[in-house]
Amino acid sequence: MKKQATAGKEELFAHFKSKLIRLFSHKKLIIVLSILLSLFIIEISFDFVEIMLGTAVELTNPYRPRSGTIWELYRKDRLANEQIKQIIATLPDESPPVPQINTLPQLKNWLEIHGSVFLSADQFVELYSQFPPNLAGEMVSPFDLLKLSHSRKWVWTKIVTSDSSLRFYFLDGDKQLLLDSYPSMALLLAIADSSQIASPGLDLMEQFTGRTITREQFFAAFDDLPTSIKLQLINNPFQLVKWDKNIQKVAIARHANGNVVPLGIQVRQGIYSEVHIFEASELAVELLIENLNQLYPELHYIYPEERYEASAEHF
Repeated sequence: MKKQATAGKEELFAHFKSKLIRLFSHKKLIIVLSILLSLFIIEISFDFVEIMLGTAVELTNPYRPRSGTIWELYRKDRLANEQIKQIIATLPDESPPVPQINTLPQLKNWLEIHGSVFLSADQFVELYSQFPPNLAGEMVSPFDLLKLSHSRKWVWTKIVTSDSSLRFYFLDGDKQLLLDSYPSMALLLAIADSSQIASPGLDLMEQFTGRTITREQFFAAFDDLPTSIKLQLINNPFQLVKWDKNIQKVAIARHANGNVVPLGIQVRQGIYSEVHIFEASELAVELLIENLNQLYPELHYIYPEERYEASAEHF
């Protein structure tokens, strides 16, 4: 019996010992869990304190003095928004009438008479391309203009004259301001000097005035001509492939010099336009005009005259 009691005690002691060993083997896990729980409680406490402080600041905000850098920036931003709203309020609510202004002299004359003008985005780009880069850059940076055009928001441009400067407002379809600029009045005065205008469009060139046709009209008449005739009109047809979609206008000169008739093509190059003049055969030009008048009889396109014949009519 004594031996059995002793064996039982030893067995109980061994079992208790194994329990202690297993408990201490999980001590590290218990410590890690305790640390994580403590961090969680601390984070919750900080969040609670932060929410309480934020609520207190929000409730006392109207009673604190409005001074300092942040309040000054807020004040300037608010004043700027009010000025923009005032500018927009002066604009008409309905779609403005857009005059037919295609050249810089026309723009200058209109502004001198009316003092302001609304232009479509396409009209403005057309006029912008007629300025040399140094003057165009004063109106608006070419990069800003490209960004406006690519945004698809720009619809209108309003130009207003004042005593010392011009004001350009670039607007979206709802006449909300997208960009504004204030170049010097010298920009408008420079239009009077034709030497300041780089690469004039076909409409500004005397020999082509009133004789421009669209890209679509030109190719409709040109595409059906025989290859030999096409080469007598454009001796480098690869240029047409290169320009294709960028061709804006085409014009045939009103006078022939011998058997040669100048044929002008206005091409958009980025935000600018260039005019390229080809020496076309008079016979080829007559065939082109014949096709043109058959397709578009409303044009009544007149055949070129010999310069000496045209001069004789004036005597």
